[in-house]
Amino acid sequence: MKTLLTSKRMIVASLAVAAVSALTMIGWTANAAQQNTGQTPFLPLSISINALMVGVVDDVAHDIWEGGNKNSALNAREWIVIEEHAAQLQAVATLVSLGGTGQADRGWVTSPAWQDWSRKLRDVGVTVKRAADGKSQMALRSAGDDLVGVCEGCHKQFKPDVPTEGIMHMPHGKTPF
Repeated sequence: MKTLLTSKRMIVASLAVAAVSALTMIGWTANAAQQNTGQTPFLPLSISINALMVGVVDDVAHDIWEGGNKNSALNAREWIVIEEHAAQLQAVATLVSLGGTGQADRGWVTSPAWQDWSRKLRDVGVTVKRAADGKSQMALRSAGDDLVGVCEGCHKQFKPDVPTEGIMHMPHGKTPF
């Protein structure tokens, strides 16, 4: 009986090693095939970084700033919105690190300073998420201040003139209609 159990364990262990080896080889082969086709491992951004910043970051930032500076406690729905905005900041940081269709985009994304600002934007998104998880308006205010610092620092270095590409953010809370 003991030999039978040992034999079954050996078979299971051998199958597990074979499965891991096969999966590793499949993953490696797929990765190598992707590299050989000359295709990038991500979808390229089909808009400019500037359009993405105005369309996403500006809008998200205003809600974060307003939430952190609100004179009354945020309600459950407002915290959910803040949590969603934290995810948007983290995602957009990755997108702006890749570059898009704008004239300046390729130069920006090849700059180590641009990549640092992208990481800082992502880090603010993480900080906003922590504030939302803890329902801490004070932490949200602090994260909003950090966001101002990241935005102003990056703009000072890469985009001192506003607007570029003729794209302007619609004032928060206003509709064009």
